[in-house]
Amino acid sequence: MLTDNQIKERILSKAEEMFFQFGFSKVTMDEIAAELGMSKKTLYKFFQSKEQLLRILLSDIKCEVTEYIDTLFADKEMDFVEKLRKMMNYIGKQSSKFKGPFVHDLQKTIPDCWHDINEFRTKHAHDKFEQLLDEGIAKGTFRADIDKELMVLIYVNTIHALINPDFLAQVPYSASQVFETVIKIIFEGILSEEGRVKYISQQIQETDNQ
Repeated sequence: MLTDNQIKERILSKAEEMFFQFGFSKVTMDEIAAELGMSKKTLYKFFQSKEQLLRILLSDIKCEVTEYIDTLFADKEMDFVEKLRKMMNYIGKQSSKFKGPFVHDLQKTIPDCWHDINEFRTKHAHDKFEQLLDEGIAKGTFRADIDKELMVLIYVNTIHALINPDFLAQVPYSASQVFETVIKIIFEGILSEEGRVKYISQQIQETDNQ
């Protein structure tokens, strides 16, 4: 027999699956109960309403993200570049959950929940990316001659602008694909080695001519 905690986890997992696929308002408590093969009475024993279920689900996701990234950053043995790659991949996967129907529905029906998600995402991205830059500069991985705060703002605002339902609805790419490309451009640039040499050469010439 399942424990209460196990039943609660099953409900949250199924609700997450259905909310993200169909949207919050399109899913009923009756449908969640039916999918789980339980009575609605049992469902209401653990969650007083569909909105409470949603808020607990979102809170759990935020806790999961925080725990993963904090654990990652606390790993003193992991190589810096590997740590960076793992963090970016994880954030990309988490961001890809928040797509079309669910996000639009949330913005319309429970806007304070969407505001909370955005605030969490922006603050977390800002703080952790700044921490990564500090570590990268200290280890010589990142250039020290670039304004750190400006770089953080560019990163956070680029991610914020691109990984949203309105933009993703216009392009044939998933949130993960967009995220990976943005990160690749930010850290590797768009110039080839030959292009980078030419660009630096032109900068030197312009400086000499001033």
